[in-house]
Amino acid sequence: MSYLSLLLITKIAVTALLVALPFLLGPQARLQAATGLSAKRPLFFRLYGLAISALLVGYGFGIPSAESYQFPWGVVTMGGVSNAGAAFLLLRSAKPKSTNFWLGTFFALIAFALAASAAAPELALNKAW
Repeated sequence: MSYLSLLLITKIAVTALLVALPFLLGPQARLQAATGLSAKRPLFFRLYGLAISALLVGYGFGIPSAESYQFPWGVVTMGGVSNAGAAFLLLRSAKPKSTNFWLGTFFALIAFALAASAAAPELALNKAW
């Protein structure tokens, strides 16, 4: 398995567990408390969870390409924009050691790793083991 595939799998798993699933299935009151937003119905929370899930499907399409030694430029570019943007927004307003701080840090690390992959695609496609 390539380093890039491992990165994409990590991104998919952590984001699905910590972001997509809670927004798709979590109780409305908890989501309101976590985000500071209020809504009469949980529709907007569910739509956000669905949008994140769609991005994760996009990441998944990069794995077969990486395993075939073809660098998935579109997936890496999408991920760079998404993760850098999320990191910026979360870290800009996060208090140290808050959930937003840790999620923002995770997204920043993913963005950095994707940028490094784009800078050296032949290394990113090397087998990790």
